[in-house]
Amino acid sequence: MPNELSIPQTETSDAAKLIGPQLPLADQQSGRQTRETPHQQPMSLEMMELELALDLDAVGERGFSSTVRAAATAIGGEFLFDLPASGLVDDAQRIAVICLSRDGGGRFGLVLLDGDGSRARTVEPDQATADLVQFARAFVAVLEKL
Repeated sequence: MPNELSIPQTETSDAAKLIGPQLPLADQQSGRQTRETPHQQPMSLEMMELELALDLDAVGERGFSSTVRAAATAIGGEFLFDLPASGLVDDAQRIAVICLSRDGGGRFGLVLLDGDGSRARTVEPDQATADLVQFARAFVAVLEKL
C-alpha cells in the first residue's frame, strides 16, 4: 500500500469569505475581468469607510464632486479637489483627492469616476498617482498656512 500524503483542509476565515478570491476580479456591473497586482496592499480602514460612505446613486443626481465631498465629510476627511483624470488612471474620467488625515505629512485617498460617468470607486494612491499626491500635500500645506 503506497504512502499517501494527505493535506488537511483548513477552514476559510470569515474575512476571507467576505473578501473572496483576489485574482481575477470581476466587475459586477460590466462583467469585465480585472487583475490586482501582486504587490497591491489591502485597502486601509479609512478607504473602506470612504467607499461605504459613497452614495453611488447620488453621482447621477448631485454630481461627482458633491457626492465625494459628502462622503469625505461623513468619515471626517477633507475633500481637496477633483480634476480630469487625464490618463493618470485607466478607464476614469475624473479623479477626486481626499485628505484622510493630516498626520505625518498627510494620508490621501482617491475617488475615481469611471469612463462612462456611471460609477465611482475608491483607490489607494500608487506610483501612477504619486505626483498628484505630492501636489495634494503641497495644497494641504498652503491651506494650513492660511
